[in-house]
Amino acid sequence: MINKAAQDIKVVVTGANGHLGTNVVGALLERGYQVRATVRDLNNHEKTKSLKAMGVEIVEADLLDKNSLIRAFKDQDGVFQLAAGFKMHTGNPELDIRKPAIDGTINVLEAANERNIKKIIYTSSVAAVGSSMNGQKKNEENWNDNAAEFYAKSKTDAEKILWQKASELSLNVVSILPGMIIGPNFNRHTPSTYLFEKMLKEKVPMILPIEFSLVDVRDVAIAHIDAFENEASNGRYITAGEPLKMKKIIDIIAKVRPELKLPTKPVPSFLYPFLPFLDKMEALFTGSMRTITKGVVSEYLNGSVQDFDTSKIRNELNWKPRSIEQSITDTLVWIENNKISLG
Repeated sequence: MINKAAQDIKVVVTGANGHLGTNVVGALLERGYQVRATVRDLNNHEKTKSLKAMGVEIVEADLLDKNSLIRAFKDQDGVFQLAAGFKMHTGNPELDIRKPAIDGTINVLEAANERNIKKIIYTSSVAAVGSSMNGQKKNEENWNDNAAEFYAKSKTDAEKILWQKASELSLNVVSILPGMIIGPNFNRHTPSTYLFEKMLKEKVPMILPIEFSLVDVRDVAIAHIDAFENEASNGRYITAGEPLKMKKIIDIIAKVRPELKLPTKPVPSFLYPFLPFLDKMEALFTGSMRTITKGVVSEYLNGSVQDFDTSKIRNELNWKPRSIEQSITDTLVWIENNKISLG
């Protein structure tokens, strides 16, 4: 535990208006921390309203503007680096995903070093670990060096740069690697939550041959804070659930929403190469979020499984995630009760 009462500790959360950011800020406030939240645009009411409702200090900062980060980190004891470009598709992946991941990581660490920040909790992803093949279960020692999907490659490269830079600057850094984050308390959909929006709208025609490692956003938030508070925390920590086939996820949804018309048939294998095109056409004609690209097909529809060993965080930080059935239920309820934006 850090040598101060929580109410005397000042922490800054980047990307505070995102799904994970909102939950981390809320959990920090519950523990009594003084929280400063960063957003890219203070004038965007939609992206600041949840933070304003929580009563936190909000400042403007951009991962690609190191000086803005140096200003945001002034007088802070810790940094929660959550900001990232989480998209499966974008017109400019280099600018929207890779630059924030790579340059943003470097800028955050250099700004933290400039401000003598005591501890940095960094959000990576199991995408930087990679999926499993042939029954192998991945752990914190593994890296996704052969990533085929752009987001996964960017997260892998960014976290490697994180550790290199942290070593150079002698910074106290811990990284959290979540699985597919679901759960409540968000104003904008991520590719992870959007699947459940489509389920509720009965817009999923067939079952993809994919296994997800779901995790509740509230449990990921707690993992971040516990890692910050525990002086012995070190290195990487995977926060992910057991692998679930899409069919199993649909079965869980069917139990709590039996009135929904949900898919029952798998996508035929001969259609796999055409899924990115069909996804593109759906987005073009309906305005839906793009979630299937050629990279996604190569990365996740190749017989691989998202199967991770979480014994490190369970043993060292006593992490005890809630049931995924509860998380799915809470995600559906949140979407139904709130008007969620696509971004």
